Amino acid sequence: MDFNFKKPVHLVALLGLLGALTLFIGYPLLSVFSSTQIPSIYTPSMTPLQRLTMEISLLFTQFLFVFAGLIVVPLLWYKLINQISLKEIFTRLQLRREGLSNALLWGFITVIIAFAITMTIGLLYMFFTKTDPSKFSNIPDLQQLFSISSLYLLVTLQPFCEEFFFRGFLLEKITKIKGPTVAIISTSILFGISHLSYTYAYAAIISVILGVLFAVVVLKTKNLYSAIFAHTLINITSLTLYFFGKSFGM
Repeated sequence: MDFNFKKPVHLVALLGLLGALTLFIGYPLLSVFSSTQIPSIYTPSMTPLQRLTMEISLLFTQFLFVFAGLIVVPLLWYKLINQISLKEIFTRLQLRREGLSNALLWGFITVIIAFAITMTIGLLYMFFTKTDPSKFSNIPDLQQLFSISSLYLLVTLQPFCEEFFFRGFLLEKITKIKGPTVAIISTSILFGISHLSYTYAYAAIISVILGVLFAVVVLKTKNLYSAIFAHTLINITSLTLYFFGKSFGM
């Protein structure tokens, strides 16, 4: 069923989608014009229990917004506008068990390609822009809010939601309207913008490249799990390498 402005339920789905795009695309874009870094919400007077309670609350809130915006909104669109079953939704999103081993294999290959490309770009970016390598990542900012264990939980669970929205819902919709090439480019740019934070342009550039790789591997394998696996593995490996380098004063 096509979108119809005259149907109230269709407007509800549209408002949900606009809200998700505003939160995950619009807000990061606005952060580029802000010079304020993420402040620490913890004070020296806090007890360990208070800090833990605050961190759990932040983590829960983060997952709540991510789940609502990146999972619930697409499901509402499929149910209210397309009026299809949950099984049909998973088929459109290419969340399937068939060919899972092949999808994971290509996901792993994507990880290797991704690290080769990002390392090369990182070196070139650092050479030409003379940028401090510490500005390549927003992990130091996130550490103001989350402990190491919470960060690992975050980078492990959030990729599923992001892939569900960008390489699942958006890629499927845009591919039907404009074809795969436009879908790959547009979803990758949006994915890159969603990773903008406090003028960390490098993170957005890398995210655009990763978005292209994730989209290509999904279209090749016809399985969203390939991108979910690659995205999760890249996140965990990158976070581990960051802490490993930090422990050696790098």
